[in-house]
Amino acid sequence: MSTHPDNNAAAEVEQHASNLLEAGSILKEKAKLKAKRIFKRDQTSDDESVFSDPAFDPAKVLDNKSDRLDKSVRETLKDGAKDLKFVVAHPRRVARGKAIHKTAGTIGETQHPALTAERDQELLDAHDALAQAESDIGPGPNHQADIDDARHRIQVVEEKKEDLQTAWILGRHVSRVKVVRPVMVDRPKRSQYTTITPTGERRLQWERYVGHLALYYTRGFNAPYIDDFETPPFDLEDLARILERIAITSAPLQTFFMKIREVYMWKDPKCTAKWAALFAVLWYFQYIMSYVYFYILYSTLRNKFNPGSVKAVRASVARSFDREKRVQAWGELLQRHGQNNWIEPLLDEVGPIIQMQLGDIADLLEVLINFHRNEKPGRTLASLFFFGSCLTITLSADMAFCMKLVWFIVGAGFFVTFPIATNFPKYRYLVSHMRWMFWDIPTHSELAILRLQEKAIMRDADLSEFELHAASEPLHTFSVKEETDGKGQLEVGRSGLTLTTKISERTWVYSELVELQKLDAVESDTGLNKIKNLHSSSSAVLQILLFDKTLTLILEPAHRDRAFNLILAWSGQKWQSLRMEGHNKGKDDKSNLDRAMKRAFR
Repeated sequence: MSTHPDNNAAAEVEQHASNLLEAGSILKEKAKLKAKRIFKRDQTSDDESVFSDPAFDPAKVLDNKSDRLDKSVRETLKDGAKDLKFVVAHPRRVARGKAIHKTAGTIGETQHPALTAERDQELLDAHDALAQAESDIGPGPNHQADIDDARHRIQVVEEKKEDLQTAWILGRHVSRVKVVRPVMVDRPKRSQYTTITPTGERRLQWERYVGHLALYYTRGFNAPYIDDFETPPFDLEDLARILERIAITSAPLQTFFMKIREVYMWKDPKCTAKWAALFAVLWYFQYIMSYVYFYILYSTLRNKFNPGSVKAVRASVARSFDREKRVQAWGELLQRHGQNNWIEPLLDEVGPIIQMQLGDIADLLEVLINFHRNEKPGRTLASLFFFGSCLTITLSADMAFCMKLVWFIVGAGFFVTFPIATNFPKYRYLVSHMRWMFWDIPTHSELAILRLQEKAIMRDADLSEFELHAASEPLHTFSVKEETDGKGQLEVGRSGLTLTTKISERTWVYSELVELQKLDAVESDTGLNKIKNLHSSSSAVLQILLFDKTLTLILEPAHRDRAFNLILAWSGQKWQSLRMEGHNKGKDDKSNLDRAMKRAFR
């Protein structure tokens, strides 16, 4: 396929502009690193030890600039001069290509750091080293030491991948959390739901009364499954994050469905013939659903006692290029539809529903993955007991009875639970059949918070071995700007928060926390500052909701993420990961689309 000369020239100009911007960024990063070495030599070692773990410092995972700092300053300036000369000669082409370059860069940064081919290759190299050590025949303790070192290397690589995943999820997908507390619901009275009809008859609104009564009797354990608003407002940025979660979480399911596709397309006739024979036997004896429950039990237990093999990882690395092609085709499809005029009014109508359903699908996929990985053994055992009970019923009871039971569940879902979930989306998880089967198994966001708190407990246990008391433990201090009191210091300790300003010093214990939320950078009202903030990412906002006060703090993005994760880890509270609400509640506020466009080109 031939390429137009103008397209080649435009691509060349955009490449030079990109190189020039990157050169300036490299010099800026080098200056920052040098300044940190000069002015922060006296930083406490406890800070470094805590934030050396990516789980407590997501900026290390989300910021991919460190790999570019290997080039010397002289080489950077020399190359930058060449790029500047070329860019000055073609200013219009540079302006035209800037938006495309920024958008492509933003999309490219969404790659999961723990699911890249490089991480898989590290794991493969570690397993190859173990296989080499085991194959070498040699007497003495040195041979066993080599094997132990190789196994330790595998453990280090796996822990690194887990830490990167925790940091990436917390930094990219967890922006708002709420302390989980029992819902305060009074026992309903019939008189509260009794109305007078136009004919003068008294009518009990039994559907609302029964719903309130159900909330009352389940108030001890239903709090994590009650959302904080009825229907979330449509937000393109939230929709993009949900699609990203689905794309990443569905990777194992893509492989599974590709295997199914190979079966029904007769790619391997012998394999397809075996599955056809098995299906015929199961169909004849009416044990198809029994096999489904058996496969759930078998695959989950097999994954627990025999995790993913090296062969599967090698196959995944080999398929990564093809999967990338499919993702690019999907992205081109979305981009093509977004350019049409009819899609915007359609999104205004069905956008909130689609976003909520896609978010629920992403949550369910993550719950299924964590169930299969046995991330919460107690709850996984309860779910396995349920499937084991289903297996026992299907094996011992009459098939006619089983089919009646299946259709009863379908009818109950269609006439009872589905209408409740549709009319009252806030309680949709409470009436979800899938959530009943996998009750209290966490999503990736909830699991990342649990892992972070486990790390904090282990770190505190290590400190207790040295008999360090709480009073002598160092606090983590962040320079902030409070909405009302101005500049100050936020101290995050293991027992609470302290905000010190010129006006006052206030302390809160973690039991007073209600909600944490990451917000956009606060904008000024002047047009000049708005233009500056449009391309600025030097500040971020952390909002802390307490029982008696709401703190709105402005600080550096990396420090905001550090403080956010430290509070999550040390609070000891049970947190519920919430979806972001729209911030455009006033007439002068920007729309969600404008806010998303500003973030994309920031």
